[in-house]
Amino acid sequence: MRRTVLAALALVCLSMGTADAMYMGLGPMLGVPIGLGAKLWTRTGLALDAGVGYSWWQDSSLQVHGDLLFHSVALTKNPSEDGAMGLYMGLGAQARMAGQPGDQNIRMALRMPLGIEYFFPRFPLSIYVEAVPRFNLGTTEEYFSGDAVFGLRFYWVVGSSHLS
Repeated sequence: MRRTVLAALALVCLSMGTADAMYMGLGPMLGVPIGLGAKLWTRTGLALDAGVGYSWWQDSSLQVHGDLLFHSVALTKNPSEDGAMGLYMGLGAQARMAGQPGDQNIRMALRMPLGIEYFFPRFPLSIYVEAVPRFNLGTTEEYFSGDAVFGLRFYWVVGSSHLS
């Protein structure tokens, strides 16, 4: 069951992002969870985000998430000199696995990441801050919760050299 859910989530994320992928970013995320995050830009204003990490807060669990992000508002006037900064929001899913190796408990949640990201002007690096409200599925204990991370990503070109 657990492998099926994770495989389906990975397949959906990969199939959505391979058509017009231009830039790929990878780097650490610090907060809840602590781990590794990746972002795949499919076109201007639209990106896929995924991460895997360990949450030390509340339930001590391994977390895997995937999101579709919409970048909308540009907050800098001259991105080539000042860098580019923008706001984004998205929708995604999360699986949390807690417990001992033989007795794991898997919990699912819907996510809505809200964040701000800054791209440095002459170096393929970005920093971001993200707050993520969650709607926990299949529980009667805690319907709403959340995560918050700070991170950075190093970017490289994985497709053609322009965003469409």
